[in-house]
Amino acid sequence: MSHHARLGDVAAGAAAAGAPPVDDATGRFLHVLARALGARRILEIGTGIGASTLYLATALPGEGMLITLEKDRPRAERARQRADDAGVGALVTVMIGEAGRYLHKIAGPFDLVFEDAGPEVGAALHDRLVALVRPGGVLVTHGAGSHASDDGRLVAAHLPLGGGLTLSVKRP
Repeated sequence: MSHHARLGDVAAGAAAAGAPPVDDATGRFLHVLARALGARRILEIGTGIGASTLYLATALPGEGMLITLEKDRPRAERARQRADDAGVGALVTVMIGEAGRYLHKIAGPFDLVFEDAGPEVGAALHDRLVALVRPGGVLVTHGAGSHASDDGRLVAAHLPLGGGLTLSVKRP
């Protein structure tokens, strides 16, 4: 596994900042999933300070891209700096602001969408996120409260990693 050695430092910094990152098992799962999909385009909602961003970005090929949205400017700036420090800054675009205000400006399709903004935000953005995933692509929702299992456009399974993940594949 080639996730970046700075992830331990990111996790410690996140906990100190009150922004708990995805745990290592969840991060490794996201990394392996992105590689298994051959993901070239990834969208992340809820950057935090960049732990999941690094797990995902280090799975991308050299021509890949990851767009991540974070509402908190200091967290987003730390995430951007960490991506640069990890050598994946050219693959990562950090957008600062409320996802609901900017998501309509983002063009899909994406191979993988990781939503880690919380259940209220996720529920409000669900339809747009599904629309941005390519057929056969994957939507991963972190935490409880996913609406994916009720959505006929998706095939979903709940996984007991971290705070819980819902893994959904978009039907063709």
